[in-house]
Amino acid sequence: MQRIKLTIEYVGTNFCGWQSQKNGNSVQDAVERALGKYFDCDFVRIYAAGRTDVGVHAKGQVAHFTTDKEVNPYKLCLGVNLALPESVAVTNAEIVDDRFDARFSAVSKTYRYRIYVSPVRKPTLDVNHTQVYKSLDVAEMKRCAELFIGEHDFAAFQNTGSNLKGTVRKINFFDVEQHDDGRIYFTVNGSAFLYNQVRNMCGLLAEVGKGKYNINDVKNALDGIRLKFKTMPAKGLTLEAVYY
Repeated sequence: MQRIKLTIEYVGTNFCGWQSQKNGNSVQDAVERALGKYFDCDFVRIYAAGRTDVGVHAKGQVAHFTTDKEVNPYKLCLGVNLALPESVAVTNAEIVDDRFDARFSAVSKTYRYRIYVSPVRKPTLDVNHTQVYKSLDVAEMKRCAELFIGEHDFAAFQNTGSNLKGTVRKINFFDVEQHDDGRIYFTVNGSAFLYNQVRNMCGLLAEVGKGKYNINDVKNALDGIRLKFKTMPAKGLTLEAVYY
């Protein structure tokens, strides 16, 4: 038996998320069917580092599966990609120790949320950015983002619908980066995240950038006070990498 680690990239726009669902078109389903075609079976069950929601993208999703067949990692990538839609690709495959688990062996994940500032829509950015119409105070957003670093109770940043126990999570870094062309990137790394936590943290920072909230409001949110702001749209979020 061989355990194979896959790195998978996808545009999540037309998927119901990563996880297989009875009445949905998931990324997991697409990859499992493609593996099944490659190995001449119905499908091959895979296990991922974590779920991504409807419309969320990934550059570095990680999954694993076990097979009793000999695997050439390079040929596996080429063959599986032939059976995948254009919006999904296996970018790397490697044989790993049978103790490796894509989910439970992970120590941290990095997400990036992308926005662009423009009064008019830009179709080439819309696929993985969220449009903001007016300039934001990036310096203030950056200052507030530093408050998220460390271990905190993020209960005020979790949307309903999660069955995870406990709301304390640790953020290793949170950076806000502005580009000359109006793009702003929020990059966050942590060991684990609550449901929609990243999109909500970025949503509050965007309101800080607009002047609606300030650093004291962010401190209050970390103390459990729920503020009124919108969860940022899924299309701006990308799972960049999983670390082991």
